[in-house]
Amino acid sequence: MEIKKGDTVEVVAGDDKGVRGSVNRIVAGRDRPRGRPAKGQGTLARDPNRDRVLVSGVNLVKKHQKPTGDVRTQAGIIEREAPIHISNVALVCPHCQQRTRVAHQSLENGKQVRVCKRCGQTID
Repeated sequence: MEIKKGDTVEVVAGDDKGVRGSVNRIVAGRDRPRGRPAKGQGTLARDPNRDRVLVSGVNLVKKHQKPTGDVRTQAGIIEREAPIHISNVALVCPHCQQRTRVAHQSLENGKQVRVCKRCGQTID
């Protein structure tokens, strides 16, 4: 994936279009069985339709929460961020401050870095 935790992203679709925020968490798609596995065998494939990100200040939802037992949980109506699909956000380059696509480039030492497609600067 081109987006990592801590990156600044901009929402490109939905109710919060145009809002920028930092990625708090990446919720990767869970593995699901592919095809019909034979007895005792199974192959798993990652489901890209379930790849989501949690962006600060974006996709705020209200959750009604009851107090639970002796634990000090916040009760009442709580506003929190909900995950948004990764295709609805675009990475913002820290150098040119524009949303951009990402290229991958390998360095001399064999390490691979992300590169901004607009300005050519490394993101990592």
